[in-house]
Amino acid sequence: MKTDKTYRLWTFQGIKAVEELKNKGILEANWDSYWEADSFTKAYRWMANQMSLRGITCTNAPIWAWHSCKKYENAPKLVDARCLLSDIAIENGIQTIEFECPVELVLLSSYGRWNVMLHDNFIPRKEDPAIDMKTEVLLFETSRKKFRKYDDIQATLPYLKLEWVKDIRDLNLKPNDRTYNPEEEV
Repeated sequence: MKTDKTYRLWTFQGIKAVEELKNKGILEANWDSYWEADSFTKAYRWMANQMSLRGITCTNAPIWAWHSCKKYENAPKLVDARCLLSDIAIENGIQTIEFECPVELVLLSSYGRWNVMLHDNFIPRKEDPAIDMKTEVLLFETSRKKFRKYDDIQATLPYLKLEWVKDIRDLNLKPNDRTYNPEEEV
């Protein structure tokens, strides 16, 4: 069911990905860029499957973005980017893409619970991780009413269209520099 409702989201992308978005009008993550035996790849495939189970067709690797950081529907700050990105990624160039995406293309999940689930089920390189129903339910409880203070809500979507973009801006971070303002919005 198509609606006119959108989510305001933010994603950190490398310069090449941003150029691809500008040139093609769409950004799609390719599974060929992932090492198949990697624990994270298995987790990302699990998330893509969760999208499919909820009616979101995702044949490529998902695009990851932020919906809420520390407060509901709040933009990420530099400290959030610094925690996620390596100095190499920052040196190569990362930009923030702020966009509005149709809600029916987005699967929201708790970033905190996602990390717990990653370490409990995927990082030990289990061949067939068994995620219990309670963990799965809690992972996808992302309503304002269920939002836990200081948690973050991540978003996965099958692609990002240029027409959704509101702003693309450089990330105000430098490699090996810890003097940035952690409260500055990206």
